[in-house]
Amino acid sequence: MAKEEARGRLLSRKGLVFRLINASAFRYTLLFFVIFLVAVTGIGFVVFKSILDTTMRRIDREMIAEFAYLDELRARTDPNNPSVLANEVARLQLIRRDALYAVFIGEDHQVLTTDFRTLPAEGLTAEGMFRFTYTSNTVNKASGEVVGVDRPAVGRRREYIYTRYDGENVPLTVFTARDISEIDQITAAAQKIALRVLLVAPILAILLGLAFTSFILRRVERIGQTVRAIRDGDLSKRIALTGSNDEFDTLSDNINAMLNQIERLMTGMRQVSDNIAHDLRSPLTRIKARLDRVLQESDPNTQEVLEQTAVDVERLLATFNALLSITRIEAGESGGTTTLVDLKAVAEEMLDLYEPAASEEGFILVGNINPTPLIRGTRELISQAIANLLDNAFKYARHPDRPDLTPTIELTVSPKVGGGALLSVMDNGPGVSESDRERILQRFVRLEQSRSTTGNGLGLSLVAAIARRHNASISVGRGLMHSRDGRALATDRDYGLAVRLAFPPPPKPSKSTLGINASRNASLQLKKMDTPNN
Repeated sequence: MAKEEARGRLLSRKGLVFRLINASAFRYTLLFFVIFLVAVTGIGFVVFKSILDTTMRRIDREMIAEFAYLDELRARTDPNNPSVLANEVARLQLIRRDALYAVFIGEDHQVLTTDFRTLPAEGLTAEGMFRFTYTSNTVNKASGEVVGVDRPAVGRRREYIYTRYDGENVPLTVFTARDISEIDQITAAAQKIALRVLLVAPILAILLGLAFTSFILRRVERIGQTVRAIRDGDLSKRIALTGSNDEFDTLSDNINAMLNQIERLMTGMRQVSDNIAHDLRSPLTRIKARLDRVLQESDPNTQEVLEQTAVDVERLLATFNALLSITRIEAGESGGTTTLVDLKAVAEEMLDLYEPAASEEGFILVGNINPTPLIRGTRELISQAIANLLDNAFKYARHPDRPDLTPTIELTVSPKVGGGALLSVMDNGPGVSESDRERILQRFVRLEQSRSTTGNGLGLSLVAAIARRHNASISVGRGLMHSRDGRALATDRDYGLAVRLAFPPPPKPSKSTLGINASRNASLQLKKMDTPNN
């Protein structure tokens, strides 16, 4: 039992999660998150790229400004003295600790001054600003040794031509650079942060989506509970307002206004219908009473006419009584107290009641009644539904083209998969075509063209109204087979009629209902304790 309860709770949670995920609010939340994430990511990338490009352009302008300064210095001093530029670059090395320099001369690249362990190959041939990796002399804090560390940098080179005393042109190359390791570290940190955000943001979006969807579904469920109560016949129910004046309150207020109008119209229609039925029933009752009195006193010549008139009046009264019953059942005003009903016991009682009549009329009445879970409903209305179904079968179970066929009626009660109970009444009569199966549940519909059979066409309509009152589904289909003569293929004409009702399981009591019942039981116990023994 404990395992079944745990499994039920697990399935309930899975159903709730599936409902949350399948809700439109959850999908819209994810859609807006994707749009927001793409927009923020795009804006962040553009901003970061712009800042990075601005920084690199600033560094490039600084290096170009240094070469312009060296060009001006060379023009003001001896243009053929390479030591002037070499000395100035050495001075800049002492002043600009954030910059890197190197000066080499001749085709063999004789180094005059340098900040590099090894001259980068790009510094010998590259044009414009370029990126490279150099080896930096770094002191190991643990051992105190000087070690080489590869670091990123950007640089520019400028080549100057000097004429020696012997008239030979000698190239002198000045190489300046900036260490951009901090910029690379910031870029790497930004990439890690962006990656973490991209990993965490979907999870956060799903959680927020589930929370938002749960809030929306709770509001929708409250509206749905009220709508279901109204659908079941309680037109006085209204959707409670939260006072937030949001869209749900506006929608609820409009629905309440619509329900007020519907209730007024339904009340008016019910009053008109009741007035018509009562106004007609009263004079018809008086007519029948007079006819009964005349039948007792009149001569034999008028006896037959009076008898036929009395029968017609009785039929009219039966029709109006059936209409009133259907109206009151659909409005929830008739049928007695709603309790837990044992469908098996009700069916057995009705079977015992109809067996003598079936035997007298030459019918075979079969009961296939099995134990079922209790259902919530009204015992009187369920008995009325079974009686109407059996009466309908007695009227139409005889096959007009098969006088040799013994009319058979089967009353079946069985448990329904998933809870609840199934009730069906089947016969082996002529049956009903598939196109007419839904029509026979409507009021005053009789498939017999001559309409000579007694009845008013309201029996199955009353059964359908009782089914709706109990939230049960009603269906019409194939009944019992006429005969089993070995034919492999059979059509609808080889079967009688079956009317089936599927009753749902009783609803589980809510927490509030359980609390109310518990408080009532506690108060009853206190009253019993306070009551003195006689």
